[in-house]
Amino acid sequence: MQGKITAGLGQAGFFLSREGYRRQFLERLGFVPFPGTLNVLLDEPFPASSPSILIRGFSEGEECFGGCRCYRIRVGGMDAAAIRPEKSRHPPELIEVIAPANLRRTLDLKDGDSVEVII
Repeated sequence: MQGKITAGLGQAGFFLSREGYRRQFLERLGFVPFPGTLNVLLDEPFPASSPSILIRGFSEGEECFGGCRCYRIRVGGMDAAAIRPEKSRHPPELIEVIAPANLRRTLDLKDGDSVEVII
């Protein structure tokens, strides 16, 4: 699938740094993600019927954090995962990508750059 890099809201780092998510990502995906996502606007909807990995919601103090589904992908030749939060308002063409490294920096990507996503 082809897509273009797009700016996000800048909130992913907060969520990805929560221990409840970090532990599950390590257990289920085999890595602790860089605290931020790479947002990719695909040319077509992401196939949500692809095999997914469930990350369960949890509570941390007074706050509740929702679950999400992760889909193993490759971006720019690197192993990564597309995440779809249960409470997402993103259109089906927009994916948030997590990886052990900062993909923008590692792959030298900027908003508007084209990228191939392999499921």
